[in-house]
Amino acid sequence: MKSFITTIAVFGSVCSMLVPLVQTETAIAAPSLLQLNQSVRIQPQILAFTDISGVDGETEIRQLAQLGVLEPASGGFRPRSSITRAEFITWLVKSYNALQTHNVRKPTLIRLPDRSRSAFRDVSPSHPAFRYIQAAYDAGFLAGYEDGTFRPDAVLTREEMIVLKSPVDSRGSGNSSRSAESLRNFIQRTKGFQDADRMSERYLTHIAFDLGNAASGRNFERVYGARSRYEPQKAVSRAEAAVALSQFRRAGTAAQAIEKLNRR
Repeated sequence: MKSFITTIAVFGSVCSMLVPLVQTETAIAAPSLLQLNQSVRIQPQILAFTDISGVDGETEIRQLAQLGVLEPASGGFRPRSSITRAEFITWLVKSYNALQTHNVRKPTLIRLPDRSRSAFRDVSPSHPAFRYIQAAYDAGFLAGYEDGTFRPDAVLTREEMIVLKSPVDSRGSGNSSRSAESLRNFIQRTKGFQDADRMSERYLTHIAFDLGNAASGRNFERVYGARSRYEPQKAVSRAEAAVALSQFRRAGTAAQAIEKLNRR
């Protein structure tokens, strides 16, 4: 985990921002990056949220709460409120580790860093999500923007969610030599999204992979169902994030974890 990943190429000519990037399958699979670590085990919790009854994602929210992914506090969950990039990464690491712990015979968890040096100049060691952001970076799942920031408190968008989630599911996510035009044609003509032209060019490979490869988990389809508009810059809600993070291709589902937990 101590080694840094090599930043992959940025697609298109956009210079002002850089997508949260991912590394190739070597970085994701490397034993030195993903190791079993007792310090990141999740303790099961029971949370009593008062505002999730009947909302889309209620089941997944309750499951992640029971697995200890969500903070152990009662009250409102605010399911329709947007989620920040830092919150999503925190949930991503916690949920992946929780599902690995309960569903995988020999779990490989994302280790939280012991060091206090940050890869991003706007994520100080005092930030509540520092260890989770740094852990995802060290594991090879993401990098920041071109200016050296991660922008942890910015609202997460739909296309950003796919870029952050799909590489944890599948090693091939984001690896493509196809042109932007070819990717947009696939997304629009083959997959039926009318607003492919609004998708950021630097996100296209991840979006196309998620939509077209069952191994990626098809995260967008699981969260939003069949639709003709992707609305790539629309904010992700907390409930939508919970649905996305309730399943990982290489870690199983929250439902499976709950079932195994109840057997003990």
